[in-house]
Amino acid sequence: MHTLRRKAMLDVPGFPPYLLSRALTMFGATMAPVALAFAVLHTAGSASSLGLVLAAQTAPQVVFLLVGGAIGDRVSRKAIMIVTNLVMAGSQTATALLLVAGDGNLVTLVVLQVIWGTARAFFTPSNTGVVPDLVPAERIQDATALVTLSRSIAFICGPAVAGALIVVWNPGYIVLGDALFFLLSAALLTRLPLKRPAARSEESLRQSLVTGWREFTGRSWVWSMVSSFGFYQGVVRPAIFIVGPVLAVGEDGMGATAWGLVIAAQGVGALLGSLLLFWWRPARPLLVSNLLVGLDSLFLLGMAAAFGFEPLALLAMLGAIGVTMGDALWLSTLQREIPSHTLSRVSSYEWVGSLALNPLGMAVTGVLVALVGPTAILITAAAANLVVRALVLIAPGVRKIGNPKPAEQNAEQNAEQNTKPLPSC
Repeated sequence: MHTLRRKAMLDVPGFPPYLLSRALTMFGATMAPVALAFAVLHTAGSASSLGLVLAAQTAPQVVFLLVGGAIGDRVSRKAIMIVTNLVMAGSQTATALLLVAGDGNLVTLVVLQVIWGTARAFFTPSNTGVVPDLVPAERIQDATALVTLSRSIAFICGPAVAGALIVVWNPGYIVLGDALFFLLSAALLTRLPLKRPAARSEESLRQSLVTGWREFTGRSWVWSMVSSFGFYQGVVRPAIFIVGPVLAVGEDGMGATAWGLVIAAQGVGALLGSLLLFWWRPARPLLVSNLLVGLDSLFLLGMAAAFGFEPLALLAMLGAIGVTMGDALWLSTLQREIPSHTLSRVSSYEWVGSLALNPLGMAVTGVLVALVGPTAILITAAAANLVVRALVLIAPGVRKIGNPKPAEQNAEQNAEQNTKPLPSC
């Protein structure tokens, strides 16, 4: 029972309400986009309108993440997370009311989603810094694994629940449910026993950003890993989510339904990867993280070789196991190795570096499909992914940074040392 409580982090004050708050918001975050997509397509009637609404969520995050990181190291992260959850709840409530009323005014929807995205930009860096404030360093991987597990479950269940509810409900009610989850999350976050971070209050915002940049660039393992994530978001993900559907609906493709099941297999892989993290604590987490992300190259090559549904679903699941575990190992290492008073700023640079190339990659990949063909894109992306994984290993920290030993193991070793006889004179 004690081991179960430790694995579930129930013995860590403040962590259970934090985990529940994250589970609720992630479940809502996987339902709302499905509902919003159908609602916008129904009211505005065009894919370009939907793209504009979704871009309105992402663009403010890229713009404001750095400011959000600087503020997250200067004031209470707990307060920032509560306030931003309330703002996102308000934005989604207003969006839901518009959709329920049948008023699909595109400008209003875009403005509301810009508000949501701006709040998210301030929430994300503070959220990254919360776990080390709550959890001892040697247990951060377990905490990250639990958060990742809840996200994986949401990734599988959320879209399915939203798809079923849309048949009988106005999509606006589903978005309203997302707003309710944000309100519940804000209430749960009030139970976090967090203290104000010890940031230098005399620093200006600009100086704070410069300090964060120095912390980010001063560690080769940080910027090299983030560069690889930027490549993954700008090349690998577009190859999967643009080229994959193109091949699926082609004359010899497996069809849209089968492709949907392949993507669902990724959700299963993410769930399995989350569970594996509870039992496997690699001695070199960044080295293992980098290698695991390379598994997605097998999925890309499987698509290029036009494998059938079953082997492709298996490769998709394997790739998702690797990416999920790799992401969690990276995050737990970042939270453990970066000083708490600069973690939000470093996290904001990490998020910007990881996401900045994604919109461009999506657009360029869409053009290249017609110019060079899907197969060439997939093979090139698979090979480039492996090359980038190899290049990242040049950074010494990626190869050398290790996991701390669990507290119990340290205690056993100390007891063992204390019982050893003293050497004779």
